[in-house]
Amino acid sequence: MYDIYLKYHHIPFGAILDRIRTKEHLSQRELASRSGIPYQRINDFIANRRRISPENSLRLEKALGIDFQCFFYQAQTNYDIYMATKQLLELPSPSRSKFRKTLFWDTDYDALNWQHNCEWIIQRVFDYGNETEIKETIRFYGREKVIGVLRSVNDPWNEKIRNINIKKYLKNGIKN
Repeated sequence: MYDIYLKYHHIPFGAILDRIRTKEHLSQRELASRSGIPYQRINDFIANRRRISPENSLRLEKALGIDFQCFFYQAQTNYDIYMATKQLLELPSPSRSKFRKTLFWDTDYDALNWQHNCEWIIQRVFDYGNETEIKETIRFYGREKVIGVLRSVNDPWNEKIRNINIKKYLKNGIKN
């Protein structure tokens, strides 16, 4: 019945436990009483402050009437694998310490996708960036990529400053 939750790898097991507990109309204290697990530990599981052991997984499954052995332990493992994979696949980004957050005033700096938004970022840096930011952009994306992006920019806004920066940092400028 609840095994459908196992396909949601991005959800921590504590959230799954809380959802099932709520569906069964049980308080955390009632669940603690039924499972023989201390209330504070149940609370820690739900808040994802504590990992679950196979023994506690079996106790919770019995208390909730789940017939899937080590269901919560498996949910925790799935989430761990998801998080490890996500970290390995994280897209590279430039040295963020070389960029001022104010350069990207109209967006969430910490959520910038440096690959997906490369055209916008390159233009922004050449329009408003300082020497350090421009050099880091060229280092990260590569001279050819930066030149290719800047060739396609048709925005007249800040064109004068952009062209000055192109001549200064890309030496020979960009020839169309």
